[in-house]
Amino acid sequence: MTTSVLPQCSVDYKFSVCLVVTKNDDTEHFRVALLSVINQILKPSEILLVDNGGLTSRHYQIITSVGGEVDIRLIRIENLKTVGEARNIALHAAQYPIIALADPDDINEADRFIKLIPVLDYRFRMVGSQMREFDKKPNDRQILRRVPCDFASIIRYSRFRSPVNNPTLCYFREDALEVGGYNPSLNYGEDYDLVMKFIWNGKMIHNIPMVTVNFRIGNRKKLLQKRRGLFLFKQELLLHRLFLMEKYISFCDFLIIITIKILIRTLPQKLFEIFYIRILRNHE
Repeated sequence: MTTSVLPQCSVDYKFSVCLVVTKNDDTEHFRVALLSVINQILKPSEILLVDNGGLTSRHYQIITSVGGEVDIRLIRIENLKTVGEARNIALHAAQYPIIALADPDDINEADRFIKLIPVLDYRFRMVGSQMREFDKKPNDRQILRRVPCDFASIIRYSRFRSPVNNPTLCYFREDALEVGGYNPSLNYGEDYDLVMKFIWNGKMIHNIPMVTVNFRIGNRKKLLQKRRGLFLFKQELLLHRLFLMEKYISFCDFLIIITIKILIRTLPQKLFEIFYIRILRNHE
């Protein structure tokens, strides 16, 4: 993958981080993830911490203990909502022009925002990066999820798979609102859907070739068991049917995608693991 030169930013570096958390999110993982957002070289102007359905007292102890350096704005949602609904609430509540996503169990590199935020300008309206997967601590597996960098490659890639790593995304708030924000009805693929809205509304997306987020896998065997089978395939079918209805993909693309997806999701466990690790992922 070729090295890209980071474009100069034509706006200031005021930005909001959106972090959606539920009571089921591991508290220690959440603490580490939140600290990795706070301890950035380029610090966020605010963290919109969405309590989706009621957090535990331990979650709130962590929020209180790490607060101070960055303004943490707590948004409470009584009844559990989809991630898309929760992010829409944060999107409307944000006070700054740029939104950066963060997950409650991933670890951000300290230079994530200083690498990504300046890329956003009048050309690039959404930016992401490469992502490293890990089991217990960063670098313990050295497995990468690579995504294309240039916009033409991103468009081609987007027909079949999400062309971004969701936990790395940063984008302009006004553009997300203009395209309608997140689809609240989706239980899967809400970020992929937003990316497609950006693309088909003529808003350029760019991925930098560096890793800025470490994505926590945990027990890889259990994760792969979840990613195999008909349940996830049904979610993918609903998502790509939506893309077909919105004319993001052709009917021919739809048939190819669905055929490939069902073949992959129904592979025997061992073959699925080999396919996932050796073909869908890269090694550092």
